[in-house]
Amino acid sequence: MSSLSAEDKLIEAFRNGDETAVKQLYDQYYRSLCYFAISLTGIHDEAEDVVVESFLKLLSKKQDFDRLADIRSFLFTVVRNACLDYLRRNKTKNKFKEELMLAGEETEQWVQDEEMTAKVLQLIYTEIESLPPQCRTVFKSIFFHSKTTAEIASELGLSRQNVLNQKSKALHMLRMKLCEHGFYCYAVLLPVLLQADSLPKFY
Repeated sequence: MSSLSAEDKLIEAFRNGDETAVKQLYDQYYRSLCYFAISLTGIHDEAEDVVVESFLKLLSKKQDFDRLADIRSFLFTVVRNACLDYLRRNKTKNKFKEELMLAGEETEQWVQDEEMTAKVLQLIYTEIESLPPQCRTVFKSIFFHSKTTAEIASELGLSRQNVLNQKSKALHMLRMKLCEHGFYCYAVLLPVLLQADSLPKFY
């Protein structure tokens, strides 16, 4: 029996160029990186391009990584630098450009805050996929597809109260996970966070 952990196996497969491992890492980080890039640039298409390019750079250096934490750090650093370079090159004045021009410490705190939110979203997306099937379907229908309780009840053959119960169950489970990781403020603001206008909803 192999003594390798699930993380070690994933890293080993990734370093060997296994397509399944590459896709798993891509799926794991893509949404949160997109949120981060969109927060910094304010441009959806540009943000997606930056994220894809960051994964290509990761692949070119795949032999350099032994831990998921290092991969995550690399991706966020590459995306951050690419977004800030884009803003410096972009001559169109907007609120994101103005943010970049703030005093150094204030700008750094703003970027760090956005990066933290992106990492919290990564945890949320991961935990959503671990919800019970019906609970997960209801949750995605509400927060990612903006469907009403009546619409979901009709589609799934459930009562409206059952839909509301599944929504409450999902929120409770996700909040518990956030609290386990010390993200108490995000746990309280979870519904607001998931309804943010800039939140990429790739479902």
